[in-house]
Amino acid sequence: MYFLKKTLSIFITICFVGCSLSPEELKTAERLMEISPDSALQILKRIKRMELVRSSDKALYALLMSQALDKNDIKVESDSLISIATDYFDENDPIHAGYAWFYMARCANNRGNANVQADALLKAQEFAERTKDNKLKGLIYGEKANLYTKQNEMDSLLIYRKLSLHIFNKINDKYNSIITLLNIGHIYLNSHRLDSTLTYYTAADKLSQSVSDILLTSTVDRSLSMVYFQKADYKTALRYLNNAPLTDISVYDSNIYYLKAMIFLQMNELDSANIYLSRVKQPSEVTPDYYHLWLTLYEKKGELNKALHYATRIIETKDSLYQRKLWVSFAGLEKKYKYQSLQVSNQQLIIKDKQKSIILLFILFLSSIGITLVLIWRNRVKSHRLKVQKQLLEHEMNLLDKEKVNTQLLETQVKMQNILLLNVEQYRKHSIKRPSSADRRDSVISPILNITFHEELIACMDIEYNNISKRLLSRFPELTERDILICCLLLANFDTGMIATILDVKIESVTKHRYRLRTKLGMPNSDNLLEFLRSF
Repeated sequence: MYFLKKTLSIFITICFVGCSLSPEELKTAERLMEISPDSALQILKRIKRMELVRSSDKALYALLMSQALDKNDIKVESDSLISIATDYFDENDPIHAGYAWFYMARCANNRGNANVQADALLKAQEFAERTKDNKLKGLIYGEKANLYTKQNEMDSLLIYRKLSLHIFNKINDKYNSIITLLNIGHIYLNSHRLDSTLTYYTAADKLSQSVSDILLTSTVDRSLSMVYFQKADYKTALRYLNNAPLTDISVYDSNIYYLKAMIFLQMNELDSANIYLSRVKQPSEVTPDYYHLWLTLYEKKGELNKALHYATRIIETKDSLYQRKLWVSFAGLEKKYKYQSLQVSNQQLIIKDKQKSIILLFILFLSSIGITLVLIWRNRVKSHRLKVQKQLLEHEMNLLDKEKVNTQLLETQVKMQNILLLNVEQYRKHSIKRPSSADRRDSVISPILNITFHEELIACMDIEYNNISKRLLSRFPELTERDILICCLLLANFDTGMIATILDVKIESVTKHRYRLRTKLGMPNSDNLLEFLRSF
């Protein structure tokens, strides 16, 4: 099936290369994007952007080219191409707009700009909510997980990986579900929780049996093999490697041979280890370890001369890798030094320009005093107005100084409230009836209005306040799902009026509900509800 797919891909590419391409091929490339991204990329490369007349065609080309490059594992750091799509697509085409902002986030991730990546993901999520595109939502959750990976926030990383898995399972996207299962298993593997790792890898293995993708199946089998290898179950590890199909890609197949040789060495089957080590053609990143296996093999065989040869190769390889890293470091330092030198030069120029500006301003100030003395009798009213404006300006500056003290608190509050502020009209339009008491489940949280908003709100509060929703339910089992939601909204600094808007009720109803909530929590009237929740 894999070779048939590749043959079909090559055939489609040849057909389109032989034809004269026009903007009509953009739609063809878009249709091929999911089933054959390499063919889509070849078609797009044949289209010359200068020949595209309409702005819509140029924007679609920019989006599809960014998407094709990403799907073919070609990392793009510059956002000059995808920005054409983000500038054009808006509310009139929310589907393309959502994907445009998603790939803007991917470009920012490639160049390590976390701030731009986060902003682009928020905009992509806004369009995903509007179009109810679950696949885009799953991709966004996965990209948010990548953001937390760089920040080394494992709890948030795991939350968004699981949210992404939930979305892909919901839409039966098996390919992305398998990849997400492998990513979750890798998180547990790095935490040395092998049983949890094995659970997710096994789920990926079962799901991969219904997907005709040799590379993906091989990856799953190799991952399971490494878990059993770490558990010292060498026979099971070898069984999974034997089941792993060869991909005709030298790097992947060499890795399978390398892993088999490593297992046979542990089992002390030296001849088998020798055979598979000889089949490795591209050791790539594991070159020192590859030579170390040869060293171990010949040490066990007692062939010390050959063992010494590979010991020398290990040292040479490590020295080569070290020199390469050192060269990269020196190149980075040189680039940084040049940048700092330019900064110093620019600062000196700025200082000189400011000095000239100060002298010029001083001369103008003296001139203005002379003119003011001549015309003062005609400008008394105007001077009075200027004095009042100056006082107002000073007053505003004082207010700004006071506001700077609370900047950090305001930034945190804005981040928490940003999701609601962007979508408040949508929540009100799509609000549903409150669930009846017969449908209410006391131990399970099911958001009332917008599922995604509530999921992220509760997840954020759990991260900020140590799983407060679960701890509240554990200590006060009589709390309802609305009680938990109101607690999280209060912790996120939403006032009573905004909570009433979210729940689509009157302010008086929120006040009454807060009173009943205080009763359920066993709080005296003198205690503050918000302070109680923050210290819980």
